[in-house]
Amino acid sequence: MDKRGKFNILHIDSFREFGGAQNDIVMLLKFMKLFYGEKFNIYVIHNGNKKLRNKLDGLGIYSLSIEMKNFLDIKAVFKIRNFLKKYDIDLINFHSSKDQFLGGIASILVYKKKIVKILTRHVAYKVDFFKGALIYRYLTDNFIAISDFIKNGLISDLKIDPEKIETIYSPRVYDADQLERDILFYKSETESVRRELGIKPDEKIISLIGRLSKEKGHEVLIKAAELIIKTRKDLKFVIIGEGELHSSIADSIDIKRLRDYFIMVGFKKDIKRYIFASDLIIVPSGLEGMGSIIIESCALKKAVIASNVGGIPELIKNNETGFLFEAGNYNELANKIIFCIDKRELIKRIGLNCHDEVVLKFDAKEIASRTASVYLNLLTN
Repeated sequence: MDKRGKFNILHIDSFREFGGAQNDIVMLLKFMKLFYGEKFNIYVIHNGNKKLRNKLDGLGIYSLSIEMKNFLDIKAVFKIRNFLKKYDIDLINFHSSKDQFLGGIASILVYKKKIVKILTRHVAYKVDFFKGALIYRYLTDNFIAISDFIKNGLISDLKIDPEKIETIYSPRVYDADQLERDILFYKSETESVRRELGIKPDEKIISLIGRLSKEKGHEVLIKAAELIIKTRKDLKFVIIGEGELHSSIADSIDIKRLRDYFIMVGFKKDIKRYIFASDLIIVPSGLEGMGSIIIESCALKKAVIASNVGGIPELIKNNETGFLFEAGNYNELANKIIFCIDKRELIKRIGLNCHDEVVLKFDAKEIASRTASVYLNLLTN
């Protein structure tokens, strides 16, 4: 705590790229600073993540890059310890196992002060019990889970006390007037996106947006598309994102002779342009804590077809706020796409229902308030 009675809060994130979790961090800290700046000084340690640093600079939040190579990076441990001492940190909020381990050890080395340690669990991967016993049970005081599915996993897999876990969804900004302005703007951009992608006016756009990695399920969509084009030649499947599976995904499309139906466009900065131009958004993930792209799509009133895994069913209720299919079942996905692609009123209603759900559950101001309450409760009790 500083001389003005403000608590010093540090967030540590060891991920080198800027994805959904990093966007969540930026959004949370923006509203924490805006509404709780009189209670907290906020700092961030990142792992050479330039985009995250730039976003934080824009918010006036001090950040420091510390290389975190692996779980045994002793140099990183001592650099973090020095930061904890220099800025008299009261609470650390971790965002992955690596920074949790390194930062947890560093906090122990600050002998004269008890530092509260929280892990925000963004992913739904199963945690090895022995690894979890060390990192999750002994180097962490409390947890924030971004979905009930993740919370339940911590309880069942690692026997974490439920009282130590708070489910707090990922923060988003949903000012009603601004959302309507955004929708009008992106509607005006639709034809431009179609021209950019080379898609004809009478063709439907089905998009998968996200990192090109195994868990995102690109192969499931490719197999579904192979079935769909036997009867529908007017659909274009757009894959947006970059990642380690780019070559294998492109090869799979070529092997199945689907090149005329797929467009791989790589990373796009303003992803909302492509969400809004799409007729359907597909999320065929094999595992997902919640799915940032689902949240962004629903905010723009776009219907989503997603796999019934992880935290997704907490947002997508089948045939009410979206469409669900069994993970990996490309036959079911193909049938869902064919069933709804021409039903404009159904898609419109589903998109509107999910929009209303998202605005209610993911309001950034409310989420900042709940996070601040967790911090203050731990720091003052």
